[in-house]
Amino acid sequence: MDLYEQILYHALMTERVEVTFPDLHFDPEKIVQETCYQTLQKIKDILADDTLDDCECFMKIDAVIQAFEAIGSDSGCRHDFRI
Repeated sequence: MDLYEQILYHALMTERVEVTFPDLHFDPEKIVQETCYQTLQKIKDILADDTLDDCECFMKIDAVIQAFEAIGSDSGCRHDFRI
């Protein structure tokens, strides 16, 4: 970032920002319920995958974590690795 951008960034970083979507109409509860159901279905499919043997259980758990990450939910600090 050059000096010009740094000065503007500093000047704007304490300003209040307001974002609106005047034409957006949705039911938040319905979106969360549908997303949860779809994610649970993915988890069920991952756990039911008999093509993986027990030695590959780690991969199943990693796939479950990735399903949560795909919907924007982090898995905490215990998933800071990749296989």
